Amino acid sequence: MSEQARVKVIYPDGKEYKGWALKGKKARETLALAGMAFKGSCGGRGTCGKCKIRISGEINELSDNEREQLLPEEIKRGERIACYCIIQGETSIWLDYVGGQDISIPVIQASVLKGHPTVYTREVFIPGRDREKPVPVLERLQAALDPMPLEITLDNLNNLSRLDRLGRPALELYALIMQNRVKYVGRERRNVYGIALDIGTTSLLAALVDLEQGQVVGVCSRTNMQRVYGENVLARVSYCVENQDGAGRLQQIIINNINSMLEELITRNNISSEFIYRLCVVGNPVMLHLFLGLDVSGFATVPYSGLFKSELVYTAAVLGLNLNPATEVVVLPQIGSFVGADTIGCLVTLKPVSTRRYLMIDIGTNGELVLNNRGKMWAASAAAGPAFEGEGITCGMRAVQGAIDKVWIENGVLQYHVIGQERARGICGSAVIGLVAGLIRAGLIEASGTMRSNSAAGLNTTSEGELVLAQADKTDNGIPMVFTQDDIRQVQLAKAAIRSGIDILLKQAGLTYKDLDRIYLAGAFGNYLEPDNCIKIGMLPPIDINKISNIGNAAAEGAIMVLLSEESRAHARELSAAIECVELADYKNFQDIFMQNINFPV
Repeated sequence: MSEQARVKVIYPDGKEYKGWALKGKKARETLALAGMAFKGSCGGRGTCGKCKIRISGEINELSDNEREQLLPEEIKRGERIACYCIIQGETSIWLDYVGGQDISIPVIQASVLKGHPTVYTREVFIPGRDREKPVPVLERLQAALDPMPLEITLDNLNNLSRLDRLGRPALELYALIMQNRVKYVGRERRNVYGIALDIGTTSLLAALVDLEQGQVVGVCSRTNMQRVYGENVLARVSYCVENQDGAGRLQQIIINNINSMLEELITRNNISSEFIYRLCVVGNPVMLHLFLGLDVSGFATVPYSGLFKSELVYTAAVLGLNLNPATEVVVLPQIGSFVGADTIGCLVTLKPVSTRRYLMIDIGTNGELVLNNRGKMWAASAAAGPAFEGEGITCGMRAVQGAIDKVWIENGVLQYHVIGQERARGICGSAVIGLVAGLIRAGLIEASGTMRSNSAAGLNTTSEGELVLAQADKTDNGIPMVFTQDDIRQVQLAKAAIRSGIDILLKQAGLTYKDLDRIYLAGAFGNYLEPDNCIKIGMLPPIDINKISNIGNAAAEGAIMVLLSEESRAHARELSAAIECVELADYKNFQDIFMQNINFPV
């Protein structure tokens, strides 16, 4: 135990976590392995300066590099940079509020499917055990339920044996049936649940679904703590390639994340983990590989390729999930390259209309795009980076309590809304887009992205020309919240990546944006975007905004549909086989197209 140090973590609400850490480990790694959320976007390289924590106890001295990233008042408060701070003995860490109680992520509740349900319970009667010619209980069950195969667990069979006493004329039982397979038989009718799991690069979402009623009964979201090892998929791939145990470490982090979410859903809804029979998983290809503990080196160089594309099925026991060991884990099929099962999930929710032309965009750290031209479909992945997730921005953060989620300029005065109506802790992606669009409308940003010096005439700026979003007395940490020229550049790079993907897919199909019947914005982030702001910054083409629809977290909804319907599951496989994947970086004149989209359409 001498190589370990006791660590106490105190959350903003006063709750405490006590555990052990290895001496000599950085604070960021200790927190990440424990599944605790904290700020930071540089993957532990010590360059972003965001992973600030307040810490006391046996730690290393403040370094010059660390001192450069901290304000004098922060040093006085005992704040450190987590990726520089090394734990040497017993310590206490105070975390800023950066996650845990995320805002509600919209998931459209799946309705009960028409026709014969995929999951149902039926009564079954079997004769009692005969003294003269005893027939094993399993054979009696099989005869009563023929031709459906029995796939009950050994524990279930043992429990039935305790009911099967001599002299009992008959047994009145309930059989739980999934896809015409008998999964459980017992004296009591039991509820049956599934989990739809969306593994995003930045965030995770799990929805608990009553499979008989076809209803979502619980939702839980978390920060994907793999972000500590890289803010985007390529950074995490690089970490795995450079470190022998990298993939294993990132898998353990994601499994810890998911187990924490499962525990919350089970506890909050007062159910047993034994009643969860299936998980349906979506995510981009890199996230799915890391979830499964697979080698991701195929994503490190062109041509990008993973180890699988088709649907995979495993058990919870194989993956280390804290559920019934026999729980089925279904990983939806992918499209190719960096376009994964999350995109398939989104498309499952859209009715396959062969006479229409639409564009579906799931905007995030790794943006996915699909163009449907009357039944023929192309897909591409655009590396937008983390700006739209609130990362990579000076005062950026996820859309949780304390985040500015909406910004507008009214009569020359900057106005904003804070989630939870608390003091501002940072600005999230939807507000970043709204802010830039508002500055363009006010004539305070040039087409090149340069903030005009006369912005000080209408809005507050610092001596360095940074725009002040909130003064020190309006922020949680007592430090003015600013928006910088570099932040605008990050938005330009992100929106240019998305728009270039749109332009290239339209060229591939021989269409222009005017030919589109509809644009669908998917994802939890996309649900909060205002279409006119997206057009104003040039991320979307200048289409009629009435043709733009927000469809929420469609990836998770698609996973729910697959949980409930074999028809949706088959549709997912058909989509995977039919869509052509376009590699944007290999496209002719990609760099020219990208540079053309850097400027704002002022």
